[in-house]
Amino acid sequence: YGLYLFFDFAGYSLFAVAISYFMGVRTPMNFKQPFKSKNLKEFWNRWHISLSFWFRDYIFMRFIFLATKKRWFKNRNALSSTAYMLNMLLMGFWHGITWYYILYGFLQGLGLVVNDWWLRFKRKNLKQLPHNKFTTGVAIFVTFNFVMFTFLIFSGFLDTYLFK
Repeated sequence: YGLYLFFDFAGYSLFAVAISYFMGVRTPMNFKQPFKSKNLKEFWNRWHISLSFWFRDYIFMRFIFLATKKRWFKNRNALSSTAYMLNMLLMGFWHGITWYYILYGFLQGLGLVVNDWWLRFKRKNLKQLPHNKFTTGVAIFVTFNFVMFTFLIFSGFLDTYLFK
């Protein structure tokens, strides 16, 4: 389903970009090889850029600013984790008020929290971790499979399969 979603939506987006170019309007690409992403944060910087950047700018960053100003959190990691969860849960609700969209948002938020934790842990403790084609391939493989699993939930197929 994830590849179907990509080719369907990326196709529409490329069509819109082509039409706008014919009209003389330079439109940015909406997908930038998202399945080459080495982690979930990178994936969201490459996937459906217009939507993900809107959520980043108007939900995530605004929440970070407000929570910092009001001093709701003493720990920056707790603040960013809460912001990731809020952002992705709202994205799930934005797609629809069904258990599978909300679970999708929750899992994506949790994935971003774990991704953030892993990057901090790796920077502190695993400086000797090799950076080569194998580790890059493993990172891409893990990211791709996590995304595909959450897209399966997003599809609503499990709702039909499990509950009807």
